[in-house]
Amino acid sequence: MTEQAKTRRIAVILAGGGGRRMGGADKGALTLGGRRLFDHVHDRLAPQADRVLISGSHDYGAGLPVFADRDDGPLGPAAGLWAALHWIDAHAPQTESFFSAPVDGPFLPLDLVARLGGRKVSAIAADANGLHPAFGCWRVDALRAALSAAPDGYGLPMKKLAESIHAEHVMFDDPGAFENINTSQDLARAEARLRA
Repeated sequence: MTEQAKTRRIAVILAGGGGRRMGGADKGALTLGGRRLFDHVHDRLAPQADRVLISGSHDYGAGLPVFADRDDGPLGPAAGLWAALHWIDAHAPQTESFFSAPVDGPFLPLDLVARLGGRKVSAIAADANGLHPAFGCWRVDALRAALSAAPDGYGLPMKKLAESIHAEHVMFDDPGAFENINTSQDLARAEARLRA
């Protein structure tokens, strides 16, 4: 099997956020039901992909490739996508698209990759609560063009990025699948959901 075949479905866990609403905590290391948020996301995402990468500062002991945000691109979650593009250019240059999911989204769908992939354009998750662009499938060429055009150091919102490349909106039925853990209240609600 060639290296390219091994990396046909690349998924990136976006774990580079500052956790400002959690007092600067590393959200991937926060525990939910006795397990780290990183573990919840990885365990749900890894079976869907051929290779999982981490956009962040460390690998949570998982032994996965990890890369930090770069100085020559946008700020915010889009910075993780920009860093992922550079990793792909160096290690899997024939890749046409890749998937993303945030480290604070522990209930992501088990069919996320199947539902978002296989399109001629980028795609992001949506449900009755709105759009969830951190859960996306990004066409490399379109994403590179959009991010290359953005000023360095600019906080590029993910929704604006998805709109600029005409990403499709893929509807999911479970309104809790894309629940993000941004605050201690969110974490408490997620704990209650697990117990239920």
